[in-house]
Amino acid sequence: MYIESLNLDINNISKYTKDDIKDIYKKIALECHPDKLINITDINEKNKKIDKFKKACIGYKKALDDFEKYGELKNFTDFEKDNNYYSYDFCNDADINIWENIYNNYFSDKEVIKETIFNFANIFLKKGINNKNYYNPSTKIIKHSIILPVNYFDLYTNKNKKIRILLKGVKKPFNFTILCKKEYPCFTRQYIDDSGIEHEIEIKMIISNNKNIYNSSSSSEDSEDNDILDYENNKLNNKKVEYIHKINNDKIDLYIDIFINLKDYLIGATKIIKYIDGNYINIEIPPFTLNKIYVNNKGLLGGNLIINIILLNISKINWDNIDSEKKAIFIKYIDNIYKN
Repeated sequence: MYIESLNLDINNISKYTKDDIKDIYKKIALECHPDKLINITDINEKNKKIDKFKKACIGYKKALDDFEKYGELKNFTDFEKDNNYYSYDFCNDADINIWENIYNNYFSDKEVIKETIFNFANIFLKKGINNKNYYNPSTKIIKHSIILPVNYFDLYTNKNKKIRILLKGVKKPFNFTILCKKEYPCFTRQYIDDSGIEHEIEIKMIISNNKNIYNSSSSSEDSEDNDILDYENNKLNNKKVEYIHKINNDKIDLYIDIFINLKDYLIGATKIIKYIDGNYINIEIPPFTLNKIYVNNKGLLGGNLIINIILLNISKINWDNIDSEKKAIFIKYIDNIYKN
């Protein structure tokens, strides 16, 4: 009976819809289908799951039959004692004897009603009930390969990402959730469609080629065009940071450039950058630093944040804006610095 095999609530059997039954069956199939048990070494546990799957197949088929016949599920528990009902062969001599025993126990006027009882029994038994074998979905698994673009934030956050997929040959799209951070770079999902066909979906995550630019300005009025035009002026303040990445054994190192001027180079500086999660972090740059600065475990999936320190030369425009007297003083100081 599908009540037991699909773990249905016997007191509310009529509340289940056809979609509910399909979802319940799919869940059992994904857990107990023989193809999914290759990693189970305990024979008893494996056999229990296979038996559960077989009974679920029977229950699923019977439930669909009831929806087709009655428009809802019915509780026939008193008549259908167990799953053997679905494959029991009524057309044999033992069944004739059952009717004869009933007749002998309950009727005394045998000659009067014997013919009536046996005629009725023979009509019912000869008509019979078709044997119903285990419902056996196709053992063929259709495989699909899908590319899923993800960004840095997807791989950083612990929030699930919702995915909606429509497979070729499957009428309805279906949804599932993933935690990119945990399942990168590749994972699989199983899906059983309404025809009982199993699909294996391999999803490969590819970090999007779109530039991940994070602007430190909090003003909502700044347009993207203004940000681009203002890039050169904002270099020294690091208001705009472009992240790139390199993958090393599934760990992802993030790279950024920080620009410093001559004063920053001589005495050191603290630069504030906007991280990929939207928060600000301080980068301490010691004096005379032109090497890379490593911030451990601040990359993705165990990688590091690697900062390239770039010393900017004085631009001609800014130099021309200084009067000759100040230029002479500056040059004098530079000469003194480089004297042995």
